[in-house]
Amino acid sequence: MLALLEPDLRQRVRKRLTRRRIRAGKPLFRKGEPADALYLVDSGRFRVFVGERVGKERVLSFLGPGEIVGEVAFMAETPYATNAVAIDDAAVWRLARADFDALLGHHDGLLRYLASVIAATQSTANARLAADSVPDETRALRGFVTAVYSPRGGAGVTTLAVNLALALAGKHPDDTVLLDLDVLFGHALANLWLEPRGVLAQIAPATMRQLDRGGLDYYLLAHSSSLRIFPAAARPEESQTITGDHIRAAIATLRRHFGHIVLDLPHGFNEVTLAGLELADRVLLMATPEQITLHDVLECQRIFGEVLSLAPARMTCVLNHPQPYAALMASEFAAATGTPWSEIAHGGEGPSTAALRGESLLGTRPNNAVARAATHFAELVGREAREVAALSTGSL
Repeated sequence: MLALLEPDLRQRVRKRLTRRRIRAGKPLFRKGEPADALYLVDSGRFRVFVGERVGKERVLSFLGPGEIVGEVAFMAETPYATNAVAIDDAAVWRLARADFDALLGHHDGLLRYLASVIAATQSTANARLAADSVPDETRALRGFVTAVYSPRGGAGVTTLAVNLALALAGKHPDDTVLLDLDVLFGHALANLWLEPRGVLAQIAPATMRQLDRGGLDYYLLAHSSSLRIFPAAARPEESQTITGDHIRAAIATLRRHFGHIVLDLPHGFNEVTLAGLELADRVLLMATPEQITLHDVLECQRIFGEVLSLAPARMTCVLNHPQPYAALMASEFAAATGTPWSEIAHGGEGPSTAALRGESLLGTRPNNAVARAATHFAELVGREAREVAALSTGSL
C-alpha cells in the first residue's frame, strides 16, 4: 500500500503507524464496533465475514500482507458491518482516525488513494458476483470427482469414501481431498477424530468460487496421510443451509487445486446429493445384500437415467457385506439391475474399531477386506483419471 504513495506522504504516514499483533483465532474487529482506525496487514491472513452464529457465517474475503482491512466503514465513519478474525498469528499497522485526519489536512492525495482502494474492492466484489453466473464447465478444471453414494444408511458409504480417499492420497500425495457431505449418518471427520475450523455452510457460493489455495486451506483439514478433508458442516442442522450451488461452487474450486476429489454423499435424493451425482466423473453406488435395498437400487437407476441423465458407464455398483450373512447374492443384484456388481467381503469388526479409535483402516489393517477394496477402487479411479486427462490434452 505505502509504496504507491508519493515519497513525502509515505514518510509522514509511516511515522504515525503503530504495530499490533493478533493471535490466531482472535478478532481484529467485530461487527458493530466503531471504525476508529485503518489497518494494513503486515503478516498473516484475516477472514472477513458477516454473521455471528456458527453455521450462519458468510465469508466475504481473505486478506493478506499489503491489503487494507475495514476501509469502507472507516471512510464512511460508521460502525463495522463485518467481522475480521486472524486465521493464523498476524500483525497489522494501525492508523488512528486522529492521525488520519491530521494527514488529510495537508495531503488530499491520501484521500484519493483510499478512494481508489475502495473502488478496487467494490470492483472485485462485483466481479465475484458476476462470476457466480459463469457455468463451471467454462472454468479451468482438472480434478477427477468420485462420488460414493447409497440410498440407505448402514451401507458403509463413509467407510469406503474415507479409505478410498486415503488410498488415493497415498498414490497422489497432497493432491487428494475428501468433501464430507454426509454430516447426518456418516461424518468422515468423526472417523478420523478431526475437528473443523470452518465449514462449507459458512461460505457463500460466489465467494467459494473465487478462493485461492490460501483461502481454501482455511477450510481444509490435513490428515497425516496428506489427505485433505473439507467438511460441509459441523452439525446436522448446519447442513440445512447448504444448497446445490454450494456443492457446484465447492467442486469447481476443488477441481482447480486437486487431482482427485472424493464425495461422501448423504442418503436420499436431496439437492446436495443430486448436485454431487451430476458432477461426478465416477459414481460408486453401494448397497447391502437385502431385498429392500435392491428395490431402492432399482429406483436409483430410474432417477439416474430420467432425472440426471447419468450414463450407466459412469456408475460402478458395489455390494458391501457389513454383516457376515447375506439375504441376496451379487448375481441376483446383477440379474435384477442388468449391471455387473463388485463385492466387498465382510470386514469383521475392523472398520468400526478403526472408526472408534480415529484410525485409518488402510494404515492399521491394510489386509482387511474393506481396506483391500478401497485400494482396488483407488487403482481403478486413478487409471480412469489418467485416461480422462490424456484425452483432454490430446496426448493419447
